[in-house]
Amino acid sequence: MNPRLEIFSQGDEVVTGQITDTNAAWLAQQAVSLGFTVTRHTAVGDQLQDLIILLHEIAERADCCICTGGLGPTTDDLTAEAVANAFNLPLVLDTDALAQIEQFFTHRQRVMPESNHKQALLPEGAERLDNEYGTAPGFSLQVGQCWFVFMPGVPSEMKPMYANKVQPHLAQRFSLQPSNLTTLRTLGI
Repeated sequence: MNPRLEIFSQGDEVVTGQITDTNAAWLAQQAVSLGFTVTRHTAVGDQLQDLIILLHEIAERADCCICTGGLGPTTDDLTAEAVANAFNLPLVLDTDALAQIEQFFTHRQRVMPESNHKQALLPEGAERLDNEYGTAPGFSLQVGQCWFVFMPGVPSEMKPMYANKVQPHLAQRFSLQPSNLTTLRTLGI
């Protein structure tokens, strides 16, 4: 049986329909083509307790989970905090991530807001995924049987991170048999 993968998107803007979650569809296509069985797409609002509950559930039933959103500098960006709380991990300052965020602002001749420091706080033991196009680094973390991947919700940041950082790791971590889906349409039978 192919490894089970779940996708979840975080943010009130997704849950309330203010934006269309194109990330989940795109990621599902990528995962299926690699050989995963995608079992669920879930969207969760900006509620810390809801995120913690969902993370616990996914850790029990999936082999891999890809999450998008909630990595920004604002108070409603709760993904790293939720992961830390769910799995009893401290948030630690990743100084390399902070340097990259500072460089992002310096390169644009802007002063980095204090709120962006939050983006360099990652759950202890997480592997940072550098963001070449924005300030929010992603991260990955093994919890029990499930390998979690957390990426920014902005598609122009998420897609290159997936292609350059996540997809190669998926191929290494899982014994995948690429899937070929064929659709057969009939008419007038």
